[in-house]
Amino acid sequence: MRIITLDSFVYNEIYILRRLLEWPDIYVHIRKPNLAEVDFVRYLSAFTLCERRRLVPHQHHAVARDHGVERIHLSTRLRKGYNGFFPNNCYSSTSTHSWDEFNKLPPIFSAAFVGPVFPSISKKGYGISKQIPCSGRTNFATLAIALGGIQASSIADLRHADFDDIALCGALWQANAPLLEAKRCYAQLPLSNQPLRNDPYEKLQ
Repeated sequence: MRIITLDSFVYNEIYILRRLLEWPDIYVHIRKPNLAEVDFVRYLSAFTLCERRRLVPHQHHAVARDHGVERIHLSTRLRKGYNGFFPNNCYSSTSTHSWDEFNKLPPIFSAAFVGPVFPSISKKGYGISKQIPCSGRTNFATLAIALGGIQASSIADLRHADFDDIALCGALWQANAPLLEAKRCYAQLPLSNQPLRNDPYEKLQ
């Protein structure tokens, strides 16, 4: 299960993320586009070196790697300007907004968000007219992560869909009890009767 931070800060955010990282197969995407590099380093320092192995920054990739982070995420815009090189043993993920876009990804991307699957919770109004179908996948070299409007009450609708995993954002951070909402979602995984397909990057560890 992927956890995505909000652009802004939430009360007890670090505490919540560290508790979630105690669970197997949890990865935290740090999306803080307005965070200066020095503040980003301070944010990373709140996590142990072991915890940083499951952090996926959306910005300040070079400095993140200098501080023990081995994963990076490229937005759609950054991916289009990508020069075809990642450091050795570097996990890379990206964002896509249709199955056609996802299916055309090169195999260098270990995982990709695909969405919005449901109307966004954190971005009111987004995804209402852009929802993608639950099937249409032909690329099986990259993990497909369902994104957009995912919450405990909607996961059942993704049963046996073309996704390997889910990402939580708004449902988590707007919940009165974020850890409880995450637990309810986590308990419903995997999405099919098959075991959760392992992140291919883990084979490199």
